[in-house]
Amino acid sequence: MLTNTDKGNLEVQDELAKREQYVLAREQAAKDLESQLQDKAGALKYSEADLNTQSEMISRANVELLKRQRATSVAEAEVANRDRAIKEREIQADAGFVAKNREALDKLTTQHTELRTEVDRVQAELDSTRLRSIENLDAWFATERATRMASLDAELQADRTRHKNTLQSERDAQVAVLAEQQSQLENGQQAHAKTREELEAKEGALYRLQREVQLREEVAEGLRTGMKREIDEQARDKVAALEQRMDALRGDHQKALETVNSLQSQLNDREHLFARFDENPEEWLRRFDNLKKKCKTLEDELLARPSASDNEKLNALLEKDRILTVDLVRLSRENTQLSAEQHKWNVSEAVVAQHKQMREIAEKKYDVIVAEVGKYKEDINRLTKLHERPAERAARIGTIEMPVFTDIKRAPDTSALKEIDWLDGIITACEASNMRFPKRLIHAFHTSLKAAEMAPLAILSGVSGTGKSELPRLYSRFGGLEFLALPVQPNWDSPQSLFGFFNSIDNRFNATDVLRAMVQMQHPVKHESYKNGLSDRLLLILLDEMNLAHVEQYFSDLLSGLEKRRGDDKDSFLNIDLGAGEEPYRLSLGRNVLWVGTMNEDETTKTLSDKVIDRANLLHFPRPKTLQSRTDLTLAPEVPLLAKTIWDQWLVKKSPFTPEHLTPFRTGLEEINTRLEHVGRALGHRVWQSIEYYIANHPEVIDARKEGDIDALQRAMRLAYEDQLVLKVMPKLRGIETSGDSKRKCLDPIRSFIETPGLGLNLAEDFDIACKVGHGAFIWNSAKYLEKDE
Repeated sequence: MLTNTDKGNLEVQDELAKREQYVLAREQAAKDLESQLQDKAGALKYSEADLNTQSEMISRANVELLKRQRATSVAEAEVANRDRAIKEREIQADAGFVAKNREALDKLTTQHTELRTEVDRVQAELDSTRLRSIENLDAWFATERATRMASLDAELQADRTRHKNTLQSERDAQVAVLAEQQSQLENGQQAHAKTREELEAKEGALYRLQREVQLREEVAEGLRTGMKREIDEQARDKVAALEQRMDALRGDHQKALETVNSLQSQLNDREHLFARFDENPEEWLRRFDNLKKKCKTLEDELLARPSASDNEKLNALLEKDRILTVDLVRLSRENTQLSAEQHKWNVSEAVVAQHKQMREIAEKKYDVIVAEVGKYKEDINRLTKLHERPAERAARIGTIEMPVFTDIKRAPDTSALKEIDWLDGIITACEASNMRFPKRLIHAFHTSLKAAEMAPLAILSGVSGTGKSELPRLYSRFGGLEFLALPVQPNWDSPQSLFGFFNSIDNRFNATDVLRAMVQMQHPVKHESYKNGLSDRLLLILLDEMNLAHVEQYFSDLLSGLEKRRGDDKDSFLNIDLGAGEEPYRLSLGRNVLWVGTMNEDETTKTLSDKVIDRANLLHFPRPKTLQSRTDLTLAPEVPLLAKTIWDQWLVKKSPFTPEHLTPFRTGLEEINTRLEHVGRALGHRVWQSIEYYIANHPEVIDARKEGDIDALQRAMRLAYEDQLVLKVMPKLRGIETSGDSKRKCLDPIRSFIETPGLGLNLAEDFDIACKVGHGAFIWNSAKYLEKDE
């Protein structure tokens, strides 16, 4: 059984065992804390390395910034010098040009040579200055912007793009305004000065917009600097917190080590006491309790007192913190200085941009001055031409009066030549050349040319390849007429396309063959200043594919001039513009020039207006029933030129018929005109006058009258009247609807008239075809009536 002493020893041993476990646990915790402190010390070393790296980077940035600051200062000085040079050039240019402009306005007629020399000299100086400035500034901006604006472009791109678009739109608007104002500079120097003030005001507005962009860039730079400073402060606070936590952990570790050493010392003392006082345990226990109390007191005192090593480490860390704080303050001060220098550099860049803008304004002013110089040069040239009129007019007229036809063979003037025999000769020569045309078609074509007094234009239409262009050529070749073919171009839009125009670039009149041929046809045979005159012969001009362009645009003036000849023995004239400051050339529209045109009807051509149709005879070539071969392309010999006096003998200028002879034809035309009222169409007096004139000039009518054959005369008059219904009336029905009231009230009555037994017209089949092929609209495009007389 255990005594009280044994129980006390066991309790002491249990207490020592617990204290030993506690010490071991504290030792393990201290080791863990020491490991964490080592890790944090490593992290702190990395942080110190990063701070050192940043310090080095800031130092290098400071050096680079100093270099850039020096380069910026040099560039600012260079830009300022260049700006002063540009302003001086601008002032000199403005003053010089104002004086020269006033001098040019006062003395253009006598001092144009000196003004041109002065303008060229000043312009050369401005060109040289502008090129040098542009080259130097562009080179400088290309190098500086590539190295200095890379970091700022990404953040300010949006603002720059928006303001750039705004500036561009305003510049475009100002360019448009400048273009409009440039046209007003002729009003005088006062308007010029006012325009310059407005331009300077608008330039100031552009400069204010540019300044606003610069201020926004500076605000953005300030925000970026503040963010960087805030990040540095947060990093510094985090480092300080980590250092404080590391110091606390080191203190805990040191206290744990001291506690372990103290407990070990107490344990050794107690074991020594047990060895010494084994015979008196009560004394040992008493002393042990006293030592225990003393140990507790000392332990509490040790826990409250820092160690020497801790003090050394603390002092070392405090010293290091002081050094880092000094470095941080120094780096912050340097950072602030660098930010200020960067702001200064941004301001310098803004000034450079302003100088560039001013350079662009100077370039625009230079362009305006160059335009003014060009305008004054044009005025000088125009006024100079006033003193050179006689020679220039003679040169321009010389190109017009250059003959087209030189190989001229005249036929003898034999008044015994009969018109029918002459036409039969043309038909025979065409057949000998393997070209066959219906006899009635050739007679209709010939009569249309004779009726030029009432209808000055003959138009040939029909299927391509049926001889529309060959008939006028062969008619002229075998009938003895000069012939000129002119292909019409789609871009013809004025009489200049037909006759020519004055070329101000070459300072000469570009005359067409048509104009030259018309002039040659009006000159007498033996003219003292003009050779190869053909006023005694005839000319046939062919406008090939005449409806590729609008006939009313390029032929209307000539058509009106030809119409003015009606009823007047004198020829009418057409004025040809020879250029500014020249009296127009009077072109005589002689009756020995005949006009014919060909046309196709497809999607590439233009339709003819009523004005053209009323003043023309529209012949439609029939679709061939059998396709003919042409084994020999050789043409029959060309005949000499027919005398105009013979042609004039064939013309019937006064109707030989009594009203009774023409009553059936007039009544029929009036019936058609009445029916046209239901569709809003009408036939005028000109149509009937043209029909009557055509009938009187038809060769078969003339021959029957000479022979006194009444039956032949009636037949010939019917054929001529039938021709005119096709040539003059049926084109007026084009586009009328072939159904409903239009058909019932207009087309059907006209068809009934065509089948009137007394007239003997053969147009019913062609009329029915015209009602069917137009997809609901009347379109006359056949000529089966020609087959009825073959």
